[in-house]
Amino acid sequence: MTKPLKKVVTKQRKEGQMSKVGLVIAREYSTRVKKRSFFVLTLLIPILMALVGIAAIWFTIEKEKHYKVLISDPENITESKIFVSHDDSDPPATFYFTEQELGPDDYSREDLKDFDIFIGVGRNTFTNKTIKGIYREEPSKYARNYILDKLETRLEEYWAVDHGIPLQTYREIDQNFKFDLHDVEDVGLSEGELSKKDTREEKTKKQGVGFGFSILIFVFLMVYAGQVMRGVLEEKTSRVVEIVVSSVKPFELMMGKIIAIGLVGLTQFLMWVVLLTIIMAGVQALFISDLDPETLQALGDMQMNPGESGKISESESTAAILFFQEIKWGILIPLFFVYFIGGYLLYASIFAIVGAAADSETDTQQLIIPVMIPLMFVYIVSISILGSPDSSAAIIGSYVPFSSPIIMLQRVAAGTVAFWEVILSLLILIGTFVLTTYLAGKVYRTGILMYGKKASWKEIIKWLRH
Repeated sequence: MTKPLKKVVTKQRKEGQMSKVGLVIAREYSTRVKKRSFFVLTLLIPILMALVGIAAIWFTIEKEKHYKVLISDPENITESKIFVSHDDSDPPATFYFTEQELGPDDYSREDLKDFDIFIGVGRNTFTNKTIKGIYREEPSKYARNYILDKLETRLEEYWAVDHGIPLQTYREIDQNFKFDLHDVEDVGLSEGELSKKDTREEKTKKQGVGFGFSILIFVFLMVYAGQVMRGVLEEKTSRVVEIVVSSVKPFELMMGKIIAIGLVGLTQFLMWVVLLTIIMAGVQALFISDLDPETLQALGDMQMNPGESGKISESESTAAILFFQEIKWGILIPLFFVYFIGGYLLYASIFAIVGAAADSETDTQQLIIPVMIPLMFVYIVSISILGSPDSSAAIIGSYVPFSSPIIMLQRVAAGTVAFWEVILSLLILIGTFVLTTYLAGKVYRTGILMYGKKASWKEIIKWLRH
C-alpha cells in the first residue's frame, strides 16, 4: 500500500505545481491583454503597415511622366534618328531633333517652351565622353536611364560607321552576354531539369522573405523577452514578489511569467495577421479585382528592357505577386512559430536572470550588455549572409541555438536546407532552452529576494553553483 500511496502523493504534488503555474500564467496574461496600450498597438500596427504598403504600391505603379527631349545636333551626327525597340510600347520620352546650335538663353524661346529636356551632341561628345543637357523638371531615374541608353546606342553606331564598321556588323557585336553559371552538382542535367532549379538570384529573393521573418523574430525577442525582465524587476522592487513566493515557488513564478508573456506576444501577432489579411483583402478588391489569372500570368511573364533599370512597372508588381506564390508558406510559417517560441523561451530565461539579479533599471542596462552583444552580432551575420545561404557562417549559425531562430528561416526560405538539418537545429535549441531555464531557476530563486545590492556576473555565476 505504501508505493501506491507515494505515487498518489507525487501525482497530487505535480498537479498542484501545474495549477500554480497555470494561475500565474492566467494572472499575467489577463493583466497584460487588458491594458489599453495592448489594444492600441494591436490595432495601430496593422493599419500603419497597410498604409505604408498601399503608399509603396501607389508610388511604384504611378504613371511615368512623358518627356519631350530636343536634341541639338548641328553636325547631324545622329541623322535625326534614335533607335527605338518594338518593345518600347510606353516609352518615357520622345526625341526631337534640330541642327540649330542652341545655348542656355535659347531655351526660354517661345517656340521651345513645350520641350522638357534639351541635349547637345557633337564631335566633342566623343572626345569628352560626356552628354550634356538641361531640364526644366528633373526626370526620374527610369527616364534618365532610358534617354541615356538610346543616345549612347545611337552615338556608338555613328562612331562604328565613322570608323568603317558596317552598322549591321556592329549591332551583331554589340550584344550582351548571358552568364549561365551552375553548381558542379548540376553538371549533366538537361535544360528542363536545370530550369526547374532556382537560380542564385531566385534563391536570394526567397532568402529575403526568410530574412523578413528573421526580423520579426528579432523584434519579438527584443520586445517580449525585455518585458519578462522588466516584469520581474517591477515585482521585485515593489516587494510584491515577497507575497507571491509565499504560496508559489520562485521557479513556478518565473515559468508562469515567461509563458504568459510569450502567449501575449503570440496573441498580438495572430491578431496582426488576421487584421492585415482583412485589410489587404480589401485593398486587393479595390485595386486589382479587375485582373483575371490569365492577365496576371501574362503580365508576370513580361520582362524589362535592358536600358530601363530604375522603373518599377505594373508588370513587375504583378511578377512580385507571382513570386510570393512560389514561397513554401506551408513550411515557412509553422517553422516561424516554432523558432519564435524556442528563441523566445531561450532569451526570456536569460532576461529573467538579469531581472532577478538587478536591483534597479540602471543595473539592468549594465547586466544586459553581455546578452545584447551576441544578439546584435547575430543580426549583423543574418544580413551578411543574404545571397549566400550555403556559406559557412549561415550553416554554423543555423545550428547555434542563440542564432538559429534568426538564421535558419533564411536557409529554409531559400530552399537549401535538408529536413534533418531543421530537426537537428530544433533539438539543439530545445536542449539549450531546457538548460538555460534550469540555470535561470537557480539564479531566480536566489536573486528574486535580494534587495539593495548590485549583483555582478561573477556573483551570478556563484549562484549557479549552489
